[in-house]
Amino acid sequence: MAVRLLFLLFVVILVAFSYISLLNGQHVPFYYSATRQLDVSVSELAILAFSLGAAMVILGTLVKDVTAASQNWRERREKQRRDSARARAARAGELVQRGVLAEAVKELTRSLAVNPDDREALDLLAATQAELGSPLEAVKALTRMKQIDPSDLSVYFRLARLYREMNDPETALATLKAVEATEEENPRAWEAIREIHLARGEMVQAYNEQKKLMKLRGKDASRAEQALFLSLRYEKALVRLAQGKADDAERRLRDVIKDDPSFCAAHIALSELLWTRSLDDATEILLQGFRATRNPVFLIKLEDLCVETERPQAMIRIYSRLQQEYPSDYDVNLFMGKFFLRLEMIDEGLEQLLKAETLSPERESVNILLAEAFRRRGRYESASLHYQRAFGYKRRYLIPFRCSSCGSSTIKWTARCPSCGTWNGYAIDHGNREYAVSATLR
Repeated sequence: MAVRLLFLLFVVILVAFSYISLLNGQHVPFYYSATRQLDVSVSELAILAFSLGAAMVILGTLVKDVTAASQNWRERREKQRRDSARARAARAGELVQRGVLAEAVKELTRSLAVNPDDREALDLLAATQAELGSPLEAVKALTRMKQIDPSDLSVYFRLARLYREMNDPETALATLKAVEATEEENPRAWEAIREIHLARGEMVQAYNEQKKLMKLRGKDASRAEQALFLSLRYEKALVRLAQGKADDAERRLRDVIKDDPSFCAAHIALSELLWTRSLDDATEILLQGFRATRNPVFLIKLEDLCVETERPQAMIRIYSRLQQEYPSDYDVNLFMGKFFLRLEMIDEGLEQLLKAETLSPERESVNILLAEAFRRRGRYESASLHYQRAFGYKRRYLIPFRCSSCGSSTIKWTARCPSCGTWNGYAIDHGNREYAVSATLR
């Protein structure tokens, strides 16, 4: 439209100049080279100059209009392509909901080929690839998201989780450290870093991260967080002990016991630390642990301590004292009878085991030990009545420990469950209508 108006204006002005040229007939020389000239009227010269200028204006306007039209066409075409890409991404979302993940990945790949900065499509692609078991492809998508928007910290956490799944804890740690560098206080990053250190058995580093969390949350820390911090304090004490810093380790272990007298592992570690220094102190620590928790692991440790130092009479005196303190305690009577069997004091053992049987007759542990005592006495019928599947024990029956968190069992007590990682979770499993663990030498 603008070109047409300009052309009409040009025609009007040209006609006006032609009319003026008829009224003004003066001629002037017009040199178009050094030696050649034309005689033209002033009006003709003016018309010529105007025509050239007008032609330039019209040409410029034409170029501008063509350029604008081309730009509009490209924008419309690009919009159509982007709309098509968004439609593909939406279709991919529907495929993911239906569980057709492979087809969803194809649609998302085509969509991102047109619109590589579509964060929603990248997010969906990362989640889909992770679900398909392709963490490397998920990492590529998340890395692109991080490049588009470095301030989105959720992407860093997802990357760290994928790196851990790919068994690359170093890169996961580096990713989380980047979050920590961005924000001085990010408890989510501290928790993730702590979990990586725990998985790698780096207890001091895990302790440091948990310490920051406890300092940040203070009294608002949950019981689980407090229990974990206590466990990591115990682990740091063990590290200090391994480094030869026994005094510091002892102080830390006593602090753990002071804060939680039921933490069995701290009692046991402290008694082992004191073992070479004072047997009486080591024995007293184990007795304190039993009185605080009533966990039979302390009875086992006391037995080991007395047997290794060749003091079985001291253990008998300990059992007698505990029996006076806890006459109705099943474990005290059971383990005292078991210890007598260990010393081949069959009659005394049988007496204690019969007391334990009166306290809890349905438990397998007492029935198995009674069967063994009767077998050694040659009373096979009584042994069979107590436990038809009694084993032939050469020395003693091993009562298993069971984790209170995951239920896994073991013959040897440990401070931390190797299956689920729970500290202070093992307790004696006496059994009830289940088969006991086969006996082996402890």
